[in-house]
Amino acid sequence: MSIKYLVLVAGVAAFAAPAIAQRTPPTPEERAAQFDAADADKSGDLTLAEMKTTLPEQFRDQVPDDRLQMMFERRDADKDGKLSKAEFTAPMQRPGQ
Repeated sequence: MSIKYLVLVAGVAAFAAPAIAQRTPPTPEERAAQFDAADADKSGDLTLAEMKTTLPEQFRDQVPDDRLQMMFERRDADKDGKLSKAEFTAPMQRPGQ
């Protein structure tokens, strides 16, 4: 492998790294603002359909309904079929934690 090739690869990796880096998770304040914006009927709870509106627009159609349902159920701590602001803004636990 030549030095020019390694330099090229390193340059491309350095240039592309910010584009593929993971986004910083939203703060609790940002999550609360997302909740308020998504609570279309101002009931103080989110339905599954309202929760879907919190996803970035470019990803909404890419998330399968069963995956969205799983995400919803993981956040629904009291299992009442809706998300309170506290449930929505709480840090998300990985399964088994």
